[in-house]
Amino acid sequence: MPEIFEVETPKSILKSLKKIPLPWRERILDAMSILARNPFLGEKMSGELQDKRKIRVWPYRIIYKINIKRKHIIITDVGHRGNIGYK
Repeated sequence: MPEIFEVETPKSILKSLKKIPLPWRERILDAMSILARNPFLGEKMSGELQDKRKIRVWPYRIIYKINIKRKHIIITDVGHRGNIGYK
């Protein structure tokens, strides 16, 4: 049985999620629960964000960091690709 990682969603991210239309928000939350079971599903990022990963939930992105030792994922950003901190 695969190990489940804890997903931490800071208050600022929860606030951002409230601004996203409900159907997309539900898909994003589903993707977060999938990440708990498979945190390496997302694509590695490069440059200044090389310690993070991203997963696409079209047209949105979830940016997150993994702490393997603690079995912990922290969501660092959620938003439309054009509005979050990467190129």
